[in-house]
Amino acid sequence: MTKLLERAIAKAKSLPENRQDEVGEIILALVEQDESSVRLSDAQKAEVRRRIAVPDPFVPDDEMQAFFRKLAG
Repeated sequence: MTKLLERAIAKAKSLPENRQDEVGEIILALVEQDESSVRLSDAQKAEVRRRIAVPDPFVPDDEMQAFFRKLAG
């Protein structure tokens, strides 16, 4: 175990139980991602980087509500 991980776990031990559970969930999510067989292609990675660099504007709430009302019929 690295020194950084040891330090993080030591600090996490002093947190309330609900926060310790949150830390545990985050660590497990990271580990499970590494174990996943799903991988992005180079083109997909480039697209993610592009979208992060220039995010599309958010759709206003009223437009989203109208969209879902239309879908629901």
